[in-house]
Amino acid sequence: MTTLDDENFIVDPASVSPWPIAIRYGLIGGLIYCIYTLVANMSGLATGALGMVASLISSLFVLILAVGLIVIPVKHHRDKELGGFITIGRVITIGVVVTAISMLISIAFNYVYMNLIDPGYIDTAMASMEEMMESLIPEDQLEQALIDARARMEPAAMAKTGLIMAVVVGLVVSSIVGLIMKKDPPRV
Repeated sequence: MTTLDDENFIVDPASVSPWPIAIRYGLIGGLIYCIYTLVANMSGLATGALGMVASLISSLFVLILAVGLIVIPVKHHRDKELGGFITIGRVITIGVVVTAISMLISIAFNYVYMNLIDPGYIDTAMASMEEMMESLIPEDQLEQALIDARARMEPAAMAKTGLIMAVVVGLVVSSIVGLIMKKDPPRV
């Protein structure tokens, strides 16, 4: 009987689907993003009310979370399901699916949050943004910058931007993770 413990046994990747692990971690990621969004919105971190440094730290946390949500399932899939080998293409597939599912859940949660839980969220965020922008943008450009920012904060615009960013970030991060974590099976 051959098992993954047998070092001469090579799993046929076609016999192991990447979808279950990608969907599972996409759902986990979506839940984590929802919790993070709720905490960030309630604390003022998401609106910029805590300042530029806090916003940068928040962005860094989201990036680290995005990388972790790709690395963990790829490592599990490679080591536990594929016998220690994985191609870049499979890494990218897993990463994009995880990122897309996570983002879809996050977008849905943001829509519910902005429309049902805290309908005044956009106004609060805009007030904080205006305060921050006043010191960064010349006064003659401030009004147009605020109009543009408000348009980008509408739920439909955020959903569109979020989906585009999910695909781009998923592709970029997955490609980098794939280059680092790929391990081709030995040629027989």
